[in-house]
Amino acid sequence: MTKKKRVESIHPFAITAPKTKSSRWMTHIKTKDGERKKIVAPSEKKLYEKLYEFYGDEEKTTLESIYDQWLIKRRNENINIRTLKRNENHWRKYYLNHSIISIALEDITTQNIEDFFHEVIRDFNMTVKELNNMKFIIKDMLIMAKRSNLISVNPFLEVDIKTYACKPPSKKSDRSKIYLPKEKEKMFNVLNHELMDCPENTDAYAIFLLFKLGLRIGEVVAIRECDIDFKNNEIHIHRTETLEEDSNGNLKPVVVNHTKKKSHYGDRYLPLSDYEITLIESVKKINKKYGYKDKDYLFVDADGRTKIREIDNRIRKMCVKANIEIKSAHDIRRTVASEMFKNGVSVEIIRDFLGHSDIKTTWSYIYDSNSKAKTNRLIRSSLANMNGFKIS
Repeated sequence: MTKKKRVESIHPFAITAPKTKSSRWMTHIKTKDGERKKIVAPSEKKLYEKLYEFYGDEEKTTLESIYDQWLIKRRNENINIRTLKRNENHWRKYYLNHSIISIALEDITTQNIEDFFHEVIRDFNMTVKELNNMKFIIKDMLIMAKRSNLISVNPFLEVDIKTYACKPPSKKSDRSKIYLPKEKEKMFNVLNHELMDCPENTDAYAIFLLFKLGLRIGEVVAIRECDIDFKNNEIHIHRTETLEEDSNGNLKPVVVNHTKKKSHYGDRYLPLSDYEITLIESVKKINKKYGYKDKDYLFVDADGRTKIREIDNRIRKMCVKANIEIKSAHDIRRTVASEMFKNGVSVEIIRDFLGHSDIKTTWSYIYDSNSKAKTNRLIRSSLANMNGFKIS
């Protein structure tokens, strides 16, 4: 293969001819840090010689050379933008400076991969969760390479990674994942004060609705008035806020249908009591009074639709005001699931209510909402008939 053909077969950027006599031939290359760097030369031949020197004369396909192609594949699969960004961060952090990405794909062995992961575990003091997240990159890239006939055998299939050296995850108390009864009482108290102090702000209403319907925070900010059936007292949850990349590569919040970005389990109808109906009507009156409007979104302010970030910040601020541990909107979902289970609602119904696809996820949301003292009393009481030793 000639130098020019070799460069053309692997060079991903356009090569631009001079537009004036004083201009030069120009293109770009991607550096080891993933940055684009401009390359210029007085002639086409000189430019190709520079590129040939940059790429080297070895005709080998590596993880590094197919990385951009893999990213394109991921984007075409409609992967969530947050996941794509995490993939890119993991590539830069764990892969980019390691020699495994420079080995010819056909030469990568199972031992190479195992050694790589064991080094990463040691050097970065990783948890198993972080390991599994970053491991996906090489696993999926090799699957793509096999399907594209770049390799004849996938060496990942027999990989055995020893995770005993992984750092154990920090174990939080169950009670840090839900709002305990006294915490709920304090939270509701500061939220009601918020309604009085800031009558033009509907964020507190959104938080109250989270505590009643167990919605995802992205779902509550995506509710539109047309989703509410006042005749049958139910609400249709089928949208959520997510992030999408704009033309400048910046992430911006947008509302999408659940069926587009999530599984169909997110699309559900939930019953509304008089409490929720009154709450929603109160929000509508505030919107009308202050002239808030953005299409027919329920939660809006002077700047338009309320975003996830605003509700999340408000929850944290209210936790501080209530003098309780800072907990998230997702902890509200766990609290709702735990309260429903405590009051006899079956896990299957809770799963449908929360919009989970896997009932295992629902089980992971259910915690003991009693105080530690009450739980201990229940344990001691339930085991009272096991007292076999006669105290003298």
